[in-house]
Amino acid sequence: MNSRKRLISYIVSFLMILTMFGQVPVAKAANEVTIDILQINDFHGSLKESGKNVGAAKLVNAIKKAKESNPNTIVLSAGDNFNGSAVSNLLYGEPVAKMMKEAGIMFSAVGNHEFDWGLDKIQKWEEISGIPFLAANIYDKNTNKPVTWADPYKIVDVDGIKVGIIGLTTQETAYKTKPQNVESLEFKNPAEIAKKIVPKVKEEGADIVLLLTHIGAFQDKQTKAIKLEVPELANIKDVDGIILGHSHQKVAGMVNGIPVVQGYKYGRALGKISFTVDKDTKKIIKKESSLDLLYERKDLKDDEAVKKIVDEYTQKVGPILDEVIGKTVNELDHDRYKLSTLGEWTTDVMKQLENADIAVTNGGGLRTSIPAGDITVGKMYEVMPFDNVLSSFEMTGKQIKEIFEHGIENEEIGSVQFSGVKVEYIPGAKKGNKVVKMILDNGEEVDLNKTYKVVTNDFMASGGDGYTVFKEAKALGETIAIRDALIEAVKKAKVLDYKKQDRLIAKEVKTEQPKVQEPKAKVEESKNKNVVVYVVKKGDALYKIGKKYNVKWQKIAKFNSLKNPNLIFPGQQLSIPVVN
Repeated sequence: MNSRKRLISYIVSFLMILTMFGQVPVAKAANEVTIDILQINDFHGSLKESGKNVGAAKLVNAIKKAKESNPNTIVLSAGDNFNGSAVSNLLYGEPVAKMMKEAGIMFSAVGNHEFDWGLDKIQKWEEISGIPFLAANIYDKNTNKPVTWADPYKIVDVDGIKVGIIGLTTQETAYKTKPQNVESLEFKNPAEIAKKIVPKVKEEGADIVLLLTHIGAFQDKQTKAIKLEVPELANIKDVDGIILGHSHQKVAGMVNGIPVVQGYKYGRALGKISFTVDKDTKKIIKKESSLDLLYERKDLKDDEAVKKIVDEYTQKVGPILDEVIGKTVNELDHDRYKLSTLGEWTTDVMKQLENADIAVTNGGGLRTSIPAGDITVGKMYEVMPFDNVLSSFEMTGKQIKEIFEHGIENEEIGSVQFSGVKVEYIPGAKKGNKVVKMILDNGEEVDLNKTYKVVTNDFMASGGDGYTVFKEAKALGETIAIRDALIEAVKKAKVLDYKKQDRLIAKEVKTEQPKVQEPKAKVEESKNKNVVVYVVKKGDALYKIGKKYNVKWQKIAKFNSLKNPNLIFPGQQLSIPVVN
């Protein structure tokens, strides 16, 4: 009897362990099949294990284990695969392409950073990996037809069920890579293109239709509500699932009854959409999405084949990357949405090299902080993975003001980083009314009618991140690669003891309004007595309104679903969640 009890106990324990890892065999009808769609996105060349990045070997092992668990598994990438790490960048993505082949990825969307090194690299990656790119909304301007180097869609058979996969990319690609690399391309509205292609894919026999996109989304941590950057995608008839990327977020859930998923970034998670399908009727019985957060798992093992690939390529470039070029006493911190210590130091180097009055670079062009201690060449590749060069201009004070109007408090692209000038601005003010004063290092105020020498990077120079003002300025030419300039600056200094300066100065402008004209706030009576309806008046900003009611401005923005918290208008009504 005791032996029997022990046996039952062992069986129960074993089933509990299997349940923890999602391996319990679930009884299904003979005519049902479960198809799993696994996805990665925004891998950005994260080949080596570091911090939350589990590395290519463990990522691929997790993919292979999932495919062993369910042979009816398709693996897809949502783009931005290659550019981002020193090992990958020095070899133009070759080791990542080999990793993707070993992982058995079937198709990839085209990310904006797939264009960073030019169009010719895309064909090379496909040759190495054997993985076709899908892109339905990328058109050749010369022919006004979809590009020939990618297929708009593919239909594959999985255990008798036909799965149609349509590739789409963000329209932001036009300015979120080097614009000159994509000047021959048009990135059409992805929702409009999908509306035309989905019926065609259905006509060709697809039982399941997936949108494989490099398009972003955000999910609220508390409510789990999902906001798509292109909401119309979830309103297209016969779309059964949407795979996302670009915004580097953890997303898993349903939008309008459609499962959507985005697997975070850098290979830290595997996104999954699962379909249970009736094989006789070809109808979907059940659909759901989920995330496997690989960085939280302790059971991951290296895939030996991929480990060998990473080790070989790392060894190949090791002598270059491991070279210690100097050290820094203080951390050169960086946050792309703020003026950072790293951003100030970088633009100081740029300004000095070109003997310019002002230097500017985009916050997203710098990717990570430099911790205190030794600095290696490899770290500098992590800091600046993009091969940008110095680009100088003669600009009027008015054009310089436009740079800061566009680059301060820009939540879409991040904050402009700069040197040579102090900028006074009004927090929350509308673009065009944000900059109050610009004072050069010599104490002179920037004259809107005079001209000055400004140095930037070739990405911004060609209109990247929406800095189109450079196209109106007089170009003075391009010189050396910025990463090389930074490396030389560290070598020359040997020891950096750099401290951040106060270059961005917030100013509060008080405006007097006649009492008779000032709109009055009123309490919302109908639904919530803890909500005040506030009518925006001239000169208002969210932080000022929040201060008045002792509510954080971020909470007000979220409560009112403001797409851009910096844009509020006189006469606009805002609901303020207050606590009595």
